Amino acid sequence: MDLTVTGGLVLDGGLVRPADVVVDDGRIAAVVPPGEAPTAHQTIEADGLHVLPGLVDAHVHFDEPGRADWEGWASGSLAAAAGGVTTVVDMPIDSDPPVVDADSFRAKVAAASAGSLVDFGLWAGLVPGSLAQLDAMAELGAVGYKAFACDSGWESFPPAGPGTVAAGMVSAAPRDLVVALHAEDPAVLAEEPSRPPRAEMVAVEWAARLAAEAGGRLHIVHVSAAAAVDEAARWPGVTTETCPHYLVLDDDDVAAIGTAALVTPPIRDAANRDLLWQAVTDGRVACIASDHSPCPPGLKEGDHPFAGIAGVETGLSLLLATGRLPLPRLVGLMTAAATLLRLHQKGSIAAGYDADIVLFDPDAQWRLQPSSLHNRHRLTPFTGRPMAGRVHRTLVGGRTVFADGSAASDPQGSQVRPSPAPRPPLG
Repeated sequence: MDLTVTGGLVLDGGLVRPADVVVDDGRIAAVVPPGEAPTAHQTIEADGLHVLPGLVDAHVHFDEPGRADWEGWASGSLAAAAGGVTTVVDMPIDSDPPVVDADSFRAKVAAASAGSLVDFGLWAGLVPGSLAQLDAMAELGAVGYKAFACDSGWESFPPAGPGTVAAGMVSAAPRDLVVALHAEDPAVLAEEPSRPPRAEMVAVEWAARLAAEAGGRLHIVHVSAAAAVDEAARWPGVTTETCPHYLVLDDDDVAAIGTAALVTPPIRDAANRDLLWQAVTDGRVACIASDHSPCPPGLKEGDHPFAGIAGVETGLSLLLATGRLPLPRLVGLMTAAATLLRLHQKGSIAAGYDADIVLFDPDAQWRLQPSSLHNRHRLTPFTGRPMAGRVHRTLVGGRTVFADGSAASDPQGSQVRPSPAPRPPLG
């Protein structure tokens, strides 16, 4: 056996129990009662810590290739590992070129393979000009297709109207891939530039109808309006994600913080936030993702500041500090993308799964300061916020990639692809 993680409280499936985790050849070989693990080459002591499955963040913007001055795989993946995230799924939009064909997909895989500490998957861009390339990107391992119903902010990634989304559904459905949508209706935005909740609701309704007609799966990313979750819940095969910033901040916070809290869709009022929390707690929200989208600080200034928040490192401790969900439930929501995207080797501490393991102290109490962050530009709207719990060590495939506050490995992250096989049995 390669190694054993001993002395910790293992969390999986909503249970917390003393156990040792046995790792062999990058996978979990067994989870056994304390003291019953076979002899291993290495032992990692987890005394007093929780042993969590590595989190799966289905929504990050690491930008590289082409815009590594915004983020980049080295800095972004280090931030992920520091936050307990062992698998990220990168969006196709912000890199240069955007991921809209086979060549750009291969270029993103090459950049990630060279720079990432953690494992990674890629979304393929669904734009009017990429329809002929969708099958090729699926063959290269795309986890699904990502589209914008409205203007994305980049001319190179134009919006996908109903016709393009429908064509994407037709391509995705036979492969059981997900079509992910930034759901704000452009006609509503033209009438009401304040980006009201109705823009989300209208886009969800027409996209869900197209998914139903195609027999496909639709995933609404970064939902900010609780009413949009309600609309999505009316439709079979439609799932939603929300983000920590929508669950922690409200519009009064945005007014006080300024452009560091600017994001689209926007952060809404406290009443909406509470309704969004209710949707999370009652199971109508499928997963929580960061929408990690930083930029150079200068782009947060001026008349047209960039809308995006860095969050891949902070989500777990930030949300745990709210006291709204117990740790097992929160971890479940932050690993649920593994099931959504058919990354069946991820998201569980059980035999047969990848040895993606986080040693976490849930009792640590601290306040966030930018100096504690690891992404390229340490601008955050959460400065001074109370945080609960701290990551002590992160392993990916049994390899320690983060420990004691810094990187502990060379980049060795691997691409993950949707699995055609069922999830391995819990054992």
